[in-house]
Amino acid sequence: MRVFIFAVCVVVFAGQPGAQEDAIAPDTTAVVAVEVPLDTLLAQLGDSLFSPPVDKARILRDAYGVPHVYANTDADVAFGFGYAQAEDHLLQMAMNFRQAKGRLAEVKGASALKSDEIALLWRVHNVAGERYGDLSEKTRRHIEAFAAGVNHYIAIHRAVLPHWVEDVRAVDVVALSRWLLLLFAEQTGEPELSLKGMTTAVPKLPGSNQWVIGPSRSQTGAPVLAMDVQLPYSAPFRLCEAHLVSDEGLNAMGATFLGLPVILVGHNHRIAWSVTTNEIDGFDLYEERLDVANRRRYLYGDEKRRVVSRHVKIGVQGDEGMREVERELRHTHHGPIYKMTEHWAYSARVSTADRVDGIGQLLAMNRAETLTAFQDALSRLELPVFNVLYGDVTGEIFYVFNGRCPVRSKAFDWRAPVPGWTPETEWQGALAFSQLPQVGNPASGFLQNCNVAPNLVTTDSGLEPDDFPPFLGWGGATYRAQRVASWLLSHQTIAVDDMRVLLRDNYIADADAHKGLIFRAYNRAWPALYDPKGQVATAIHLLRSWDNRAGLDSVGALLFFVWKARCDPLLAHVPQQRDSLVQEKIALEALQQAVAYMTATYGRLDVPWGQVHRLKRGDHTFSMSGAPAVAEALHQTWTRTKDDGTWSIQGGSAFAMVVSLVQPVQSWSALAHGTSENPASPHYADQVDLQRRGTLKRTVFTPGDLRSALTAIATVPHDPEEAERRSLKALRQSRAEATMPDSADVPDVSQ
Repeated sequence: MRVFIFAVCVVVFAGQPGAQEDAIAPDTTAVVAVEVPLDTLLAQLGDSLFSPPVDKARILRDAYGVPHVYANTDADVAFGFGYAQAEDHLLQMAMNFRQAKGRLAEVKGASALKSDEIALLWRVHNVAGERYGDLSEKTRRHIEAFAAGVNHYIAIHRAVLPHWVEDVRAVDVVALSRWLLLLFAEQTGEPELSLKGMTTAVPKLPGSNQWVIGPSRSQTGAPVLAMDVQLPYSAPFRLCEAHLVSDEGLNAMGATFLGLPVILVGHNHRIAWSVTTNEIDGFDLYEERLDVANRRRYLYGDEKRRVVSRHVKIGVQGDEGMREVERELRHTHHGPIYKMTEHWAYSARVSTADRVDGIGQLLAMNRAETLTAFQDALSRLELPVFNVLYGDVTGEIFYVFNGRCPVRSKAFDWRAPVPGWTPETEWQGALAFSQLPQVGNPASGFLQNCNVAPNLVTTDSGLEPDDFPPFLGWGGATYRAQRVASWLLSHQTIAVDDMRVLLRDNYIADADAHKGLIFRAYNRAWPALYDPKGQVATAIHLLRSWDNRAGLDSVGALLFFVWKARCDPLLAHVPQQRDSLVQEKIALEALQQAVAYMTATYGRLDVPWGQVHRLKRGDHTFSMSGAPAVAEALHQTWTRTKDDGTWSIQGGSAFAMVVSLVQPVQSWSALAHGTSENPASPHYADQVDLQRRGTLKRTVFTPGDLRSALTAIATVPHDPEEAERRSLKALRQSRAEATMPDSADVPDVSQ
């Protein structure tokens, strides 16, 4: 096993803030000022630009600040990726690691207490430590090198970092991967949790989009894969973009969660892949009968078993400093107890509770060059959920309803709590990869899964629910999937540009059906409708004139979304909702409410959508297109309506990419914001405008293209002199920013 040791000279200053500047000796200020111009570096490196020395990694940044990490070995690439991620996102990464350890409330306060309780309840970090030795030596080397890269950055910048930023251990990285996968797996348990008045750790995640066309439908004769990963713009779901290249064969480009050392979705020089969430059932809730004589015991078969209990103390930061909150965490043999009443306990079980090799599986997916190798990687079943879509340069396209699904008795409804007192509800292993629904190279020439059931991925998929176990999970339809399938079926020869436009399509696929309901209701009621100012009539005219799009200048979109936000809850709580007359009455009442709200809030009904649909990044606010969660479009957002009527975007398109599997592979992509968390960086929000304009940037994938797009070069680990220079520079920068009005509490010291 390789051991990374770095001797870094970092000066630590005490006393008043000004002492930092004063303590920098005159001879060191000259060192700080040394900056080697990019052209000089290029001349010095020459042909070795993409071939760093042994045990080094070279971080090359393109015009959008995306890091391209080159090295001799995968482990050296991981080190460089860890350093590059820390440059761009260290504080967010540190928060993610704390969340997986159940120690986020020490920084974020009481708002993070529930998250910490759940991470500790599931023993996310404990299991990562207990089973770390089960990982292959290659995977351990990769993870340890990544952690070392992060720590190299921390060591250099320690003097200007907040006290709560800790060195990263390899087990922390594994725990974070477990935490993320647990959150996705727990989402599949929402039906049974809601039946007992409980919720998942995070609200239901927004859906994502993906589709791939084969050679027969592609203008280039090569597959084209489109993906749009839609997530909250908050921890731990933030994504970063990178390109990882080693002499050992790694050449993966795409996006991943902050704190992970591998690419989650993207492509390499031979294949492309993407994921969306599915409804594979990897979570069960067990109803446990408590012993009436002793609530610390529960019934199982002919015996009584003890409820295992442990007490933990959680640090919670508050206005008066740190305090400790004690919690009792309880378990049955099925898993952690989510809820206890006088006679019952509800314990949960998730299919990946004991799994630790998600990173190893993703690394194998990153390195795969054929469909067989990719399927071999998936067959490890370390990922609990996800529809997976695939295409490659040989013309293969493939879909699988992927996940780790427990084998269960067919006698129970596994979408509801099941009796925990009988051995009949025990799991009996997991379905093998070969037993999961999958389709390859369909006659239609396309595959898509915008969060739909497996049989809807293409025409004549050959997949039927009855051919698979009832406990597998399946899903239904979405308007987004209907939009994609309809568009693909109506276009025989499809260009890459068509795919990029479709990815940002803001057409509201369900608008016509809902507008029809409104118009029928109005036509039936208008003779007797009290509308003295003609506002309802004006609203009807706006909706008739609206083209069903959620563009920046769309008039009628806001009215529709306001109406739907009021109509949907009313329909959901009326038993006769299938009665058309009742539906019409509710629709008209909701329209009157929408008109009253818009008149009071905006003073008018014809408000352009982009005027209120806004994305805030730092001190800047951007008008955005796209549909909020109350409706469905391919370009989707997750919003919160503020008191002033602004629809503030909290999530949506986190990473979009279109990959043309010609040789060499070409791709176009966009992050939600940019590659840097530093508000002073040109890459803090430079990709927001891409989403705003409904376009993507051309990625830089080949060395030739990268050489002409270079904006920065760094070789890590830094030697002691360079490390000291960067440390001193960070101190000077921190001091300068501290004297500026409106400076951040914790400056980001990204280079």
